[in-house]
Amino acid sequence: MELAKVILTRRSVRNFRQGNIPDDKIRELIKAAIYAPSAGNCQPWHFYVVKDSGIRKRVYEEACKQEFLTEAPILIIVCIDGDESAGRYGERGKVLYNIQNTAAAVQNILLSATDMGLGSCWCGDFDESGLQEIFQMNSERIPVAIVAVGYAGFEPSAPKRKSMDEVADFIGEWEECGEEETSETRKIEHCDMGGTIFHDVNLYGVEISDANLAQGKIFDCNLSNLEIYDCRLDGMKVNGIEINSLL
Repeated sequence: MELAKVILTRRSVRNFRQGNIPDDKIRELIKAAIYAPSAGNCQPWHFYVVKDSGIRKRVYEEACKQEFLTEAPILIIVCIDGDESAGRYGERGKVLYNIQNTAAAVQNILLSATDMGLGSCWCGDFDESGLQEIFQMNSERIPVAIVAVGYAGFEPSAPKRKSMDEVADFIGEWEECGEEETSETRKIEHCDMGGTIFHDVNLYGVEISDANLAQGKIFDCNLSNLEIYDCRLDGMKVNGIEINSLL
């Protein structure tokens, strides 16, 4: 896949289907991670690559019980390892560079997963000490991210992005871009999403049709202009309220 397409089609996947991922694909993800840039080439990272269902369940318990962490067949725990950045760059290396370095490694994993036809999701909401205990980390190893990897149960729509004018200042002489805003159709249709949990997701303008949403949950999401029609809604709850009681 072309790089530009990989970047534009990557999504945060929180619904995974069953399917064994070949080990060589997972090793390719770790290879991509270790080729990320790092300050001074310190490479201050370590990765725990977890297949074991029991360990994944324990990680789930320490990560606010986010359901997709038990559904994903592979979890990659990304850690800062050692203090070489701090030794070379002082407090800035410890506080900033280590985070930048591991974030670059995570992004390489996410983009490589998309390129391989895999779904992935970056999770940062977890109890740090809990993960350190699970993996018996020494005091110099700090978990900073969990990446869930698997085959996507469905492809999420792209969340609305801010325009270039909102986020960038172009300094100097620049030609007029003439870029036109494009509106991507945001649809989810013809799929089984029974029991799916949408948490802190931008569902602005999404159309959901001909889908099984039974026993699903939506909470703390942007629901502006969301349209749901011709769907199974038995037991579906929005912010704790069963949707059928709202109809």
